[in-house]
Amino acid sequence: MSGVPGRRRKPDEADSIEGLAAPPVRRKGARRRRKGARAKAPGGGRMLRLLLGALGAAVVALVVVLVLQFATGGPDAPENPVPAAFQIHDSGSEVLSTREVDSRPLSERELFGGDAEQIDSSSQGITFGLQTSSLSEDCASAVWGEGVRTALADADCTQAAQAGYTSDDYVGAAVMFNLRDAEAAQSVATALQPPKEADAEPSGFMTVPAVEEDPFSALGGGYSAAEATVSGHYLSVVWVQPLGSEDPAERVSLVSPLIALNNFRDPLYSREVQLENFMENQENQENQENQGNQGNQEEAVPGA
Repeated sequence: MSGVPGRRRKPDEADSIEGLAAPPVRRKGARRRRKGARAKAPGGGRMLRLLLGALGAAVVALVVVLVLQFATGGPDAPENPVPAAFQIHDSGSEVLSTREVDSRPLSERELFGGDAEQIDSSSQGITFGLQTSSLSEDCASAVWGEGVRTALADADCTQAAQAGYTSDDYVGAAVMFNLRDAEAAQSVATALQPPKEADAEPSGFMTVPAVEEDPFSALGGGYSAAEATVSGHYLSVVWVQPLGSEDPAERVSLVSPLIALNNFRDPLYSREVQLENFMENQENQENQENQGNQGNQEEAVPGA
């Protein structure tokens, strides 16, 4: 059957018959708007890239700072650090009062050998492991500051033993000086005392162990405490700081690590016992000789 005479099919009707979608109707000005949109795109993209680039640079810089802080453990200590807290004690040792009586020099085996490589304080629950040690006749190299060096020279210092220790939570340093007598040891301890005034210049202190990497490079950069103990003609100083501490003003209790690290002085107790036993044996021997001489004299007297 033919179509109705005189009627024409609309374009959309013809396309729908073929099963195809009708092409979109083009409106005036549409191409012009699209051109305008494409013209603006490069400028907007350039600005976005600039913003993303700046953001990326900031993120990279932040990551670098965090990595450096993580790798180095935070900022290093000052060039000549001192502890935030310092105390002086006297063990009251009379046996080791002078080097004239206790003339045997210190030895590395005595101080750092065997069990001394690890300081285990069961009472405090802290174990310090020895990381570095030295024994030198150059006492001045174990300290900084002319005031302390002069005090060591006046005290006739002949030996300086230095050590660096670490535990799970702390970093520590220790030094022991072999001096003329107990009075000289007290004088050096006083010279090590940091000034009470914040703006006053200290006369000096013990040097940080000669280990450049963490955690020793940070010792003195955070809150730290030290104790000096006069043990006859010896002066020992122990110095501790929590790992990760970065502010000397943030006080924390360091009693336990100081007690633990003070076991660094244990060889002096052994030396004191040995010297006591030697002196006791010598006294007993002298008494026996005196008694023998007295008996010989009585036998020599007629009618005794």
